[in-house]
Amino acid sequence: MRTSRRFSLLAPALCLAVALIAAPQSLRAQSTDSLAERIQKVMDRPEFARANFGIEFYSLETGKVVYSLNANKLFVPASTTKTLTEGTVLAKLGADYRFHTIIYRTGPIDKKGVLKGDLILVASGDPNLSNRIQPDGTLSFVDEDHAYGGPAVAGDPLAVIKELAKAVAAKGIHKIEGRVLVDASLFPDGAREGGTGVVVSSIVVNDNVIDLVATPGAKAGDPVTVDVSPKTAYARFVNQLTTSAAGATPSVEDPAAVANPDGTVTVTLNGSLPLGSHPLTAPYPVPSPTKFAETVLSESLTAAGIEIKPPKKGTSTDFKTLAHLYTQENQVAEHVSLPLAEEIKVTLKVSQNLHAGMGPSLLGTLVAKNLSDPVHAGFKVERAFLQDAKLDLSGVSQGDGEGGDWADKAQHRGNT
Repeated sequence: MRTSRRFSLLAPALCLAVALIAAPQSLRAQSTDSLAERIQKVMDRPEFARANFGIEFYSLETGKVVYSLNANKLFVPASTTKTLTEGTVLAKLGADYRFHTIIYRTGPIDKKGVLKGDLILVASGDPNLSNRIQPDGTLSFVDEDHAYGGPAVAGDPLAVIKELAKAVAAKGIHKIEGRVLVDASLFPDGAREGGTGVVVSSIVVNDNVIDLVATPGAKAGDPVTVDVSPKTAYARFVNQLTTSAAGATPSVEDPAAVANPDGTVTVTLNGSLPLGSHPLTAPYPVPSPTKFAETVLSESLTAAGIEIKPPKKGTSTDFKTLAHLYTQENQVAEHVSLPLAEEIKVTLKVSQNLHAGMGPSLLGTLVAKNLSDPVHAGFKVERAFLQDAKLDLSGVSQGDGEGGDWADKAQHRGNT
């Protein structure tokens, strides 16, 4: 079940004037009645029988409204909400802002390369710890993002994590007598965002999803083949999908996940795909991005030749008490992101809900420096920015960064 985050509105609510459509020269030359008639013909089309319209045309020459319909009604802005969030993030952090994801040690390294302590990755809010990074300094994307069931970007989704693991090994660490942890206290794992069901967090590996590709078998009744990427012990998939007769309707149930005592999950896949149908791509949003990141980091460290020997008894972790160890001397690996301008481009190109959903929290933590209530602090930063931009803040409410919340409403206003 996918649930939306629910945040109370600001007082007064975060608002702005929706961008108005400038009428083409040919329409501006028409009388208001003629324009109204032309618009009415469009609205009367059968495909729009259940649609609601909020329309406003104004003249670029005079700045006056030449046609208006339902100007005082609130409408759902959906993903256009992202322009508010991303515009504020870009303005407040700067186009060249870079996220620094750093791994620290909490103990000494002896002559044999044994780390007597924990290894901690400190989440920075970087949304692209994935395979999006390209050699030419750009971030790759596909038109239909994998969060919506499109194909994943080519390459290893754990590329950044594996680079960090190799950097740890290059520091001469051969064994860790301690834990491998992710400090996500910048803003901890939250609720699932309303559009894709992905958990919003400050640690983001492969957009917090595991990619699944299901391919029907050679004949009806055969098992469906499921490819999993990345392959990790964090999630064990029990494949009960079968191949149905050619021409049948695909029937795939929502994955049934069971949490295990160690924090991993067992996910059962049920349903069927018809014989001869194209492979089905689907994302599995991980329930805990932090545990997911800890697991794939541990696996990558092991693959890099580092033995991990955690303590026999589990102990609680207070990252506040460990923060004094986050020093240059204790740093063992670092990943620096591409410029923020590249990230904004990806988010708006594919309407990436998770990335935009992180926006208010990033504004709250990185700009307002508020770790106790970053979301509302971030909305205050955004509201102030839009006010400074001279936007009318009396006709829109915003409940999240991406446009999936029930509180996202926009009003078509007069000239601003």
